[in-house]
Amino acid sequence: MSDFEERWNLTRTIRDARAGQIVQAIGQADLRQTDGGLIYDEQVKLRIPGQPEMTGTRRYLWRDGGDQIEIHFDDGRYFHALKLGVATAEDHHDCPPDSYDAAYDFSTWPRWNVRWTVSGPRKSYEMHTEYMLR
Repeated sequence: MSDFEERWNLTRTIRDARAGQIVQAIGQADLRQTDGGLIYDEQVKLRIPGQPEMTGTRRYLWRDGGDQIEIHFDDGRYFHALKLGVATAEDHHDCPPDSYDAAYDFSTWPRWNVRWTVSGPRKSYEMHTEYMLR
């Protein structure tokens, strides 16, 4: 898990089928040590077609789960798990009525990426985020 303890540049593309648009984001994610794991803090500039640029932030708690990282929302609720020691990893998160599927790729480490496919009656998008060392 300590391999992630860095400041990462990130680029993100969100292909929103429901809205019929592509959203771009650039920024950074800082992963720093805390009791029991890492805090993931992200800050990005969002570019949504037809709107002024906006700032977005996210925070997650990464906890040691043995052979995986257990990722929690900042309020402590469980989100999903990331399997360690493999080139690719997948997981699923239910947030009824929507469904979230994650596919991580570490095959070009220290560059890595995650692709989220989100579907449900309210959402239909694919979000691809690429991380590279600063």
